[in-house]
Amino acid sequence: MLFEAITGILLVAAVILFLLYVFPMCTMHPLASGKIEGTDIIAIKNRINNLFFIPVGAPTSSGGDWIVIDAGSDAGMVKREMERMSIDGNRVKGVFLTHTDYDHVASLALFPNAVIYMSEQEKQMIDGSTYRQFFKKNKLPKLCDSNKIVYLSEQKMIEVITTEVDEAHGQQREPLDSHKVRMIQVPGHTKGSAMYVVDEKYLFTGDAFKIADGRILVHPYTMDRKQAKETIYRVQEDLKKYEKVFTAHYGLIEKDIHL
Repeated sequence: MLFEAITGILLVAAVILFLLYVFPMCTMHPLASGKIEGTDIIAIKNRINNLFFIPVGAPTSSGGDWIVIDAGSDAGMVKREMERMSIDGNRVKGVFLTHTDYDHVASLALFPNAVIYMSEQEKQMIDGSTYRQFFKKNKLPKLCDSNKIVYLSEQKMIEVITTEVDEAHGQQREPLDSHKVRMIQVPGHTKGSAMYVVDEKYLFTGDAFKIADGRILVHPYTMDRKQAKETIYRVQEDLKKYEKVFTAHYGLIEKDIHL
């Protein structure tokens, strides 16, 4: 009798854990790896989410410069996809983290020359002052250089500039191209969750919300659901301002989605 009771409890617990932690992953549909139609942006699919590589300037004989939105959950997979697409991690100038959950930071060490940007409110998630859940804290990969982190305030605009190198003489020429990246604070999923606007054309939402059946809903694994709902109501209308809106786990946002 006792054995049957314990077995029943364990079974119920397993079902609850599946519904809470596993099933939501089955509903995620990131973009396939490749260039996004109508843009120069390259998406890399990393298990259940995307990283987005945005070229800065025209590529030279030694490759091109990049900025990256988020850093995926599997560094090995990201590295293989980058090699397949001839992307040199040493040429990544900046990585913009929407937040610091494990599935958004794993490949940071692949970009040794990049400045890492995140919301200043997200610092508490990695400095030990705020737990992600229960006894779990967020952290960056061991090989990640914390001295290269820049914490951004609300609506902070960053300009990432590339320069052409005179390969014969090893000298830099005049700046060629740049991207302007603006951070928007969207707390709820984590304390410092952020979205990024690139050149006032493209919006990258990270995990600010999920998309299901044409509706914007609270993302799974969210820390503060009430705050996340407030965020969704605040930013919903702004989604229409941009040419394309990219989520981390649910692909591109269609124009007819609603609350």
